[in-house]
Amino acid sequence: MKKIIVLTMLVLSALGFAKEVNIKILGTSDVHGHIVPWNYQTDEFDDSGSYSQIAKMVDGYRKGNKNVILVDAGDIIQDNLIERFINEPRHPAMLVLNQMGYDVMVPGNHEFNFGMPALDNVLKQFKGKALAANIYYDNGANYLPASTIITKEGVKIGIIGVTTPLTEKFEENTGNVKGMKFTMPIPELRNQVNSLRGRVDAIVVVAHMGLPNENNIPGTGVIDIANEVPGIDVIIAGHFHKDVSKETVNGVLITEPYKYGMSLSVVDLKFNVEKGSVSLINKDSRTLSVKGEDSEQGIEVIYNPFHQKLREEVNQVIGETANNMVPEGKIKGIPYAFASDTGLSSLITAAELYYSKADVVSFSYDTENVKLEKGPIRRKDIYANYRYAGGEVTVYEMTGRDLKDYMEWSAGYFDTIRSGDTEYKYNAERRNFKYVTYDIFGGVRYKIDLKAAPGSRIRDLTLVSSYKRITDNMKVRVGMNSYRYEMLVQKGGPLEGRNIKKVWDSKEAMGQEKGTIQNMVINYIVDVRKGKVTGLSNNYWSITGLR
Repeated sequence: MKKIIVLTMLVLSALGFAKEVNIKILGTSDVHGHIVPWNYQTDEFDDSGSYSQIAKMVDGYRKGNKNVILVDAGDIIQDNLIERFINEPRHPAMLVLNQMGYDVMVPGNHEFNFGMPALDNVLKQFKGKALAANIYYDNGANYLPASTIITKEGVKIGIIGVTTPLTEKFEENTGNVKGMKFTMPIPELRNQVNSLRGRVDAIVVVAHMGLPNENNIPGTGVIDIANEVPGIDVIIAGHFHKDVSKETVNGVLITEPYKYGMSLSVVDLKFNVEKGSVSLINKDSRTLSVKGEDSEQGIEVIYNPFHQKLREEVNQVIGETANNMVPEGKIKGIPYAFASDTGLSSLITAAELYYSKADVVSFSYDTENVKLEKGPIRRKDIYANYRYAGGEVTVYEMTGRDLKDYMEWSAGYFDTIRSGDTEYKYNAERRNFKYVTYDIFGGVRYKIDLKAAPGSRIRDLTLVSSYKRITDNMKVRVGMNSYRYEMLVQKGGPLEGRNIKKVWDSKEAMGQEKGTIQNMVINYIVDVRKGKVTGLSNNYWSITGLR
């Protein structure tokens, strides 16, 4: 009987009967140091997402199925304090990606936060293929291969990697990408698709780019790519921290797996193979939530030495506050820290002002769960409330009009109060942005009147140091994170086209680590306040409009 079955299969094969081949591509992006289910900024268990949980899910897909491809669209080695290990000879993220069997990774913009030697050290440890079609050395040589071909059961998948071209702009004042050139992805992808055409059966782009264009710049989003580059079958996107289960644009299937390891993109490709000819007959995608999934113990074992080091660091006591620094509850529907000056915002801006010598400074919370209670202050209390580990203070010489326009833009984070409103409300469009675009200012007294229309809300704006009212032509040194500045001066931004000079950079002046806002606040508590903080608010600002 067995001989008959084998003979029948050989005959059918010889006659060229078709068979179906199913290939599954699993995609992650913007995991940002979430290796195991632990938030090191708060020092708490967090099973909302991590590589170790995704590893368990990937193992499930691989059981009995060799046609699985695993890719990552970047932003791996920054955030959740993994940047502490950037110069490790065996980087923990690469140990984990190799253990999980990643086939492809594409560097995201945050991979470039630490300079090229550090990134080179990380990437050389990756056992899969690191791809980037639009990153070059200044001499014109490719930084990484543009594409690779992966064959599964005779079917060839061409994979091309691209990253946001705005990385060069993001890092232009840091020196981190000196000697590098980031080109626009669309021309590069056209070249790569033409090169792969005829050699592969499907083309997949892994892009550290969101769906819409970034900062209103054409060609910086994958929707533009789908519309402008013929021949692409699938795009696995990232960068924008959105959960996109399935979008189809111009026949191109697009998916994006959210952030922090919270989602896994699953792409299913079905091929018909007949007489040596292969055709893609169906494609589909979805995202799966990782929350609550079991963690792969092998990954936890690999990361445990690093886990212990981070927990020891974040629990180090750096001082003490005599009062709760953020009142509990909300003011008319808005968390207290977003609605009024607090002891914490007063502390952060005091540290920024002290080290930068600026007249005015700003920062933003990227969490609404802002708190710091009376008692010991630990490093994790600073990390948890100001979460951008790489955030620095860069000082720019502005006019009073520039500052006012910046502050009005920030105040646009809220909707205008309407008749009958009993609570303040966020502006839905601004709220939906990748980052919080509402800034808190120090060195000035002001009120935000939400009864007024956007653009005319800032009231009673005066300098704390001199009590002088800020006038349009006044020269003001304003310190902020350089990412925020780039957002302000971009096309369509509130400071587009202004003649503004950079005069100081905390990382240039103090070093890459000491010059971060997190470390400035910590050092201010330890060195300037000698570990003693009152925790009281300056009460320099608030939002108004409702009684």
